[in-house]
Amino acid sequence: MSTKSTPQPRSSTEGLLDDLVALARRFGEDPEFTRGGGGNISVKEDGILYIKASGTSLAALTPQSVIALDVAPLMDLLDGPPARPVAGGTDEVMQVALSARVGALDDRRPSVECLFHALLPERFVLHTHPTTVNALTCAKQGAEIAERILGSSVLWIPYSDPGLPLARVIRDARRSHEQRTGTPAPRTMLLQNHGMIVTGDTTAQIEEISGRLVAVIQAHLEAAPAISWGDVERFEADDARAALHAVGPALRALLATGDRLKVIEFDDSPLAVSMAGSPLGREFALGGPLTPDQIVYAGSFPVLVEAPADSSPNSLVEAVTSALAARAATDSAAPIIILVRGLGLFAAGDSHAEADTARQVYLDAAGVSVEAHRMGGVRPLADAERQFIDRWEAEAYRRGVAAGGAVAGRARGLVVVVTGAAQGFGHALAADIVAQGGHVVLADINADLAARQAQALASEFGAGRAVGVALDVTDDASVAACFDEVVRRFGGLDLLVSNAGILRAGGVTTQPVAEFDAVTRVNYRGYFLCVRHAAPILARQHRSRPEYWGDIVEINSKSGLAGSSRNSAYAGSKFGGIGLTQSFALELVGDGIKVNAICPGNFLDGPLWSDPGNGLFVQYLREGKVPGAQTLEDVRRFYEAKVPMGRGCTPADVLEALYYVVAQRYETGQAIAVTGGQVMLR
Repeated sequence: MSTKSTPQPRSSTEGLLDDLVALARRFGEDPEFTRGGGGNISVKEDGILYIKASGTSLAALTPQSVIALDVAPLMDLLDGPPARPVAGGTDEVMQVALSARVGALDDRRPSVECLFHALLPERFVLHTHPTTVNALTCAKQGAEIAERILGSSVLWIPYSDPGLPLARVIRDARRSHEQRTGTPAPRTMLLQNHGMIVTGDTTAQIEEISGRLVAVIQAHLEAAPAISWGDVERFEADDARAALHAVGPALRALLATGDRLKVIEFDDSPLAVSMAGSPLGREFALGGPLTPDQIVYAGSFPVLVEAPADSSPNSLVEAVTSALAARAATDSAAPIIILVRGLGLFAAGDSHAEADTARQVYLDAAGVSVEAHRMGGVRPLADAERQFIDRWEAEAYRRGVAAGGAVAGRARGLVVVVTGAAQGFGHALAADIVAQGGHVVLADINADLAARQAQALASEFGAGRAVGVALDVTDDASVAACFDEVVRRFGGLDLLVSNAGILRAGGVTTQPVAEFDAVTRVNYRGYFLCVRHAAPILARQHRSRPEYWGDIVEINSKSGLAGSSRNSAYAGSKFGGIGLTQSFALELVGDGIKVNAICPGNFLDGPLWSDPGNGLFVQYLREGKVPGAQTLEDVRRFYEAKVPMGRGCTPADVLEALYYVVAQRYETGQAIAVTGGQVMLR
């Protein structure tokens, strides 16, 4: 008798939700249609509206993340009296929508735009904010141009506050069209300063209509006159690097509101530099926001910073500080976007994902400004329209959900550079720091492996939380390029973990000089070079926020505390590392930088020891370092027997020391032994 279960047929609703998810991802992954996760999508069946939850991106939609709403109470609200404010900081739409939920209930909220999704008669509704379409909807003469190039295939919807007001404007515009023409309202609506809505009974209809609409507008733009930016100021390359290393770290500190600095992402693309350094770009910036999404994710107005006459890094930081102080003296919210003339754009967030979203949304709005200008002029949101979005609790909720909230953990909010992080101890440290809420740069000479490891961590813990960067710690130019990338992506760093190291065993009379030099260059010179480039960044953050302290931690070794026979190159480099640590600590304490070393015992399970080709077990057996050892297991037992606790050191042991040394506020220049009692300090 067969025990195989019979597959159950899918319900029609399951099929519709699968189609909905496929459509959402198709448009959510296309930057032409979606920035910052904005937009919405729904499908209706049997009086139930299935709609994306507020704060969930189109690209991340799943059948399980859709909220089901009873359509009837939504339509009752739409046709009822004007909206009334209600308790709890929300409006009547959300109150009704929450009570209209069907099925399993949780703390997610449906989109406040669920009303117009409910009223539109077609099964599928897609609402997006395409760059090309918004060039038209944000143009002063957008309605006239739309009528000329699109005719009766679209319905123009004048700007209205979101929620119930917008739904009623859409309803009334559709009724007016049908009464005036005697034909059904178009399946495409252009929302002034907002985006577009496309409806259809199949997903194929929506894809076809959306593509055709964008193509028509693009063809119109191709015939429009090109834009002239005029003179665009730009720093020379060396000056720009010095300016970036001053401004990024300063902004991290100046914009901080809690116990963690901000993440600051830098952009010097031609559009960003033109917005910051040309009269027309600054006119766009000062003109005000174009869309609700721009306000939600990038703020209503950027801060504009004029470059001082001498353009020195210190003078530039003073100019940034003054501009932020002037902004703070107003009623405006803290800035998210900062434009520095001649340099480019800085975007701030509590995470890299948040900062990157702000950067993308702002540059998308800048591109819309350019194209709208080519169509005859830009129509920014009016003050009342902007202020409604600024104050609206529903949009604050959406942004909070999209940002993901604060990540808990011992490394919460820290930006950490770990050298030698592609494998072994370094990778284990980096992975735990990401899991504990940090952002980590996995810097390694094996750039491909570092990139793959970082991608795996980012896939698990969130975009931007880990990045792989090429780094040869022995080469000054490579180290400089690594920290350039750190400042561009994050604005600075909070902790350098100098972990990169190599070990080549050999006796003093037999070891090749080239091996001795290689060990010294990586373990000793490499530590020096990384601190040389990290320290000025940490110092700049401290100067802008004196209560802030940064950290440098060298992953040293027990061999830095006690000599090691037939291992003089390694032990000498690690003894030297302790000397560097103590010297750096004395030199950098005035810059708000703590410098300490962690001295682990033998990580017997890591690749340094256990690599079958050239691990230390193999090297020590070959060199005869362990008397009487005949096998690799003999060598292992010999080293385990040296440890009072009977085992090798693990990454978890080192992480405990690392988190302690960063958290404590009254020690610097220390070498912390983590050896299971094998080395006891006195």
